[in-house]
Order: sequence, then structure tokens, then C-alpha cells
Amino acid sequence: MLNDLLEMCNLPQMHLLSIRLEGNLHLKCPPNCMDWMSWLPQPIASKIFSYLDPVSLCQASRCCWSWYEISHDRQLWKSLSHRKCYTLSPSLLNDLIAKHTSSDSKCVEWKKVFAEQYHISSNWRRGRCFIKVFEGHTECISCVQFDDKRIVSGSWDTTIKVWNIRSNSVMLSQTLTGHSQTVRCLHLSDGRLVSGSNDSTLKVWDLDGKAGWSSIACKATMVGHTDSVRCLDVNGDRVISGSYDNNLKVWDILTGQCMQTLSGHSGKVLCVQSDEEKIISGSSDTCIKVWTYDGQCISTMNGHTDAVTSLQFDSKRIISGSFDWTIKFWDLTGTCIRTIDWISSEGHTQIIRCIQADGRRLVSGSDDKTIKVWSLETGKRLVTLRSHGGGITCLQFSDTKIVSGSYDKRVLLWDFAI
Repeated sequence: MLNDLLEMCNLPQMHLLSIRLEGNLHLKCPPNCMDWMSWLPQPIASKIFSYLDPVSLCQASRCCWSWYEISHDRQLWKSLSHRKCYTLSPSLLNDLIAKHTSSDSKCVEWKKVFAEQYHISSNWRRGRCFIKVFEGHTECISCVQFDDKRIVSGSWDTTIKVWNIRSNSVMLSQTLTGHSQTVRCLHLSDGRLVSGSNDSTLKVWDLDGKAGWSSIACKATMVGHTDSVRCLDVNGDRVISGSYDNNLKVWDILTGQCMQTLSGHSGKVLCVQSDEEKIISGSSDTCIKVWTYDGQCISTMNGHTDAVTSLQFDSKRIISGSFDWTIKFWDLTGTCIRTIDWISSEGHTQIIRCIQADGRRLVSGSDDKTIKVWSLETGKRLVTLRSHGGGITCLQFSDTKIVSGSYDKRVLLWDFAI
């Protein structure tokens, strides 16, 4: 009978009913009777909340106490922390887990882990960072490397400086002398530093040999190139160097002996990268070559119209930067699959001097005085960073930092974990 009456009612009658019944509608109902989420079992409610993005989840937690409790389920934030779109790297995730684990090692505060990850990722997307300036070289910076404790920079002033990463005071830096001409390339790993120079030599330094800064000394010198050593890479106990003499050499870092010479480029070798099985090099002859460690050239890639200045590769692709102002992506068969330029991709407007990539981002530096961050998946520009007064000559980055060097004689630390 009530249903029939309601069907006969129009707007005025409905309005009258709502006024008359307002005080009695929920007279004997339990708290939150209208909140259907609070009536659901906890696993089902958590499952529904798991489809929310982080911002919506935080907003839902402010709705009422029952939603607050559901949204603070540790498994929700653990799942978010492991999603690929929010995870910068496994190493950073492990560091944050250790940081936010209780003293009894039983409870991880997953919401804090995710919040820190999200904050750093957001800073990268927006280009929001704290910049620390390291000044001390008297000529332009040619190469940089860094780890958790220090920044190492090489310069046209023939010196290498080792800086305390937590302080930009020149009083806390150490100057390494030994090369007689410009220091062109560096590789830092586990306290061992390898440097290459225009004096045609490579030197090995032990930065962790003793506690005192003044104890750092050259442990070995590798002689064999007949012109400037422009680039190097270290793989285990092997050092691979590229030179203006058009050759690459493979050295035993323990003995300092040349194990193999790779000849095939018709121009200066400007960049080199390696893994356990192969070596990839770029040259002023505009070619990229793939080598085996026994000296055989197994592939040559042509596509750049000027010198190849920098490259990096992984199990999926090869990425190269060039004097022709472009960045190219190649598959492992040698086919160019994407080109980033200034016309179609908001790319660099001058020579690209340096690139580095991880699983998600590509960072490049150019003579146009900018550092650009790109999505590795889509090739789209994410942000452009400007603070150097000269062209960018070198850079290296991690999950939270970029360290760059420039013709302006300065080393900059861009810290995104602010």
C-alpha cells in the first residue's frame, strides 16, 4: 500500500514526507548505517580500496573513522610501494624499507615508505630539487662520477678533485695530481677510481686504501695509446678505453697490461660501454660498433650524421647522443627505432655531450646549457633543468641525485630527495 501511495505522489507530496520523516528516519539505526563500506568484511573493503590511486586513498581516509582504518591497512601501501609506476628502483625501495622498519625488525611502515617514494618521483617530474655548487677547478669540468660518500671530478686543469658529497667546501676536497694534460674520463666503483687523460695514459687510484685524504695516490699507470684517452669503462677487472688514435684497448686492471686492441673505427673513439659479453663504442666517424672481447666487430650501426659522443645500452636497446643534436634509440639488431630531436620532441638545440639511462628515465646534457629528463618508455620530455652558465660536458645520476659538470668550471649536485 505504501509503494502504491508513493507512486501516486508528486514533488510537493514527496517534499512534505521528507520534512515529516526527517527526525525518525535513522532513530534506531546503528552508527554509520548509511556507510555500506563499514558493513563489509575487512578483506573485501581493502580490496575495493586497492583500486584507488594514492591521492584518492588519502582523501578517503579523511571521510570517517571506519574509512580511515581501512585506508591505513599496511597491505594497501605495500602493494602501492611495489607498483612499477611508483617504484624508482629496487635499491631505493630496499633502503626505504630499512629506514622505516621498526627496531624489532617486524613491522614496516609501508605508508611512509610509499610517501617518500612518491615525493621523490614527484620532484623528478616537476624538476623540483636543491642545488649544491662545488667550485675549485680553474678550468672547465670534463668528467664526473659519484657514490654515496663523494663526488669525483676531472678537469682541463689536469687535476682530479674528490669532494665530500655532504659539503661543498673546497677545504674538505682532495686534489689528485698525476696526469700532465686534461683529464677526460673517470670511472668510480667501490672506492676504486680509473682516469683517462689527453696525456695518453690511464691511471688507477685507490680512494679507500687508507683513512686519510692525503694518503690517496696513483696505484698504477697504463700506457699504450698513442693519442688522448677520451673514454673508458670498467667491467670487473677489465678496463676498456677509447682513444683519439681510433682504437679501443682492453686492459687488466690488476697488472696494467693491455690484453686486446680493437681496431676498426676510422675516426676518434669518443664513447664506450660494456657488459660481460660485448663492448659498444661510438666514434667521430658517425658509426656505432659492437665488439667481442677477442677483438671482432660483430655489428656496425649507421644513422647519425655527425660524431657519436655518448651511448648506453641494456638488454633491450642502445641509446646514443651525437654532435648532430639528436638522441637515437636502437634495437639490438642495429635498427634505429626512435629519434629525439629539437623539432619534433622538444630536444636539445646544440651538441649532445652526455647521456645516461636507467630502467625508467633518460637524462641528457648539451652545449645548450640544459639537462633534459626523458621518459624511457615513451621518449617524451619530462622536465628541463637550467642552472649551469655554460654547456653541459658530463653528468651522472641516481634515484635521488644528478651530478653534472660544465664549461662554467662548476660541478652541480641536483638533489631531488628534498
